[in-house]
Amino acid sequence: MKILIVFTGGTIGSLAADGVISPNGQSKRMLIDRFDNKYGAIFDETEPYFALSENNTGENLTLLINCVIDNLDKDYDGIIVAHGTDTLQYSASALSFALGTYTIPVVLVSANYNLADKRSNGADNFAGAVDFIVNRQGRGVFVSYQNSDGILYIHRGSRLLAHNEFSDDLFSVKNQYFGMINNGEFIKNENYKAVKDEIKPFGRVNLNSHCGIKTIYAKVGEAFDYEEEKIYLVKSYHSGTLPTADENFVRFAKSNTVFLSGFDKNTVYESAVIYDELGINILPVSSFISGYVKLWLAHSKGLDLKEISRKSLGEDIVFD
Repeated sequence: MKILIVFTGGTIGSLAADGVISPNGQSKRMLIDRFDNKYGAIFDETEPYFALSENNTGENLTLLINCVIDNLDKDYDGIIVAHGTDTLQYSASALSFALGTYTIPVVLVSANYNLADKRSNGADNFAGAVDFIVNRQGRGVFVSYQNSDGILYIHRGSRLLAHNEFSDDLFSVKNQYFGMINNGEFIKNENYKAVKDEIKPFGRVNLNSHCGIKTIYAKVGEAFDYEEEKIYLVKSYHSGTLPTADENFVRFAKSNTVFLSGFDKNTVYESAVIYDELGINILPVSSFISGYVKLWLAHSKGLDLKEISRKSLGEDIVFD
């Protein structure tokens, strides 16, 4: 069993000194020494960049994606990406769309506390990634993460929701996690649903520092006085609604290319009836972050955003 570890920094790649958490190369040895020769696994390592994940940019995503692609055909049984938790969802989505679901398993791991802290789930997350690769139960991109309930979940990389405030727990959209690890064994989630990939993976990318897709969260009192003739991704209220009775919103929707995340056509409120009339592009049931990253990558390649946004890739779409 041969596994490549891609170190990128983050809490799992950091240590605390004087109450401040900073990237520290010693944390890499803590992981490798703890798991070296487990199941007879041999670990190689590489480091395309090393930083706290909140400082990630398009350039970092480019380095990460291209680094993983460079190593897909080097006889590894799997690749583990050690990453920060703050932006784990973005990198997992980007890798999902770059690679699709037909590669060797690429599993991202992170930590809620640095590895020297006894509260850290980092070592368990890493162990779960090794177990998942050894079990050979999935292809494509995944995330191994233990929540506060003590369960170590395996998520599709394209399914992750943003963290709740002041919570370390990680969830998939519609609770559609891929499976879990129990005593080293993988257990598939019997309720897992996915639309199989309908388009080719994006492959190598060359992203700028900042994305050309602007984002808005629906909130009371929003003026919608944004720039016109831009591309926006709007996150609806939890019922899939937006303030369509607001003249400012109507003007905003008609003056821009607007994509909507959070709408489930199985429950339609009166305020949502005019979405088509306003030209709003409704995304299938998927996470807001994955929708954002998918539009970003497609935009960077000059692809048709309206078409790409509705096609499954990396099993990001639960159902349409």
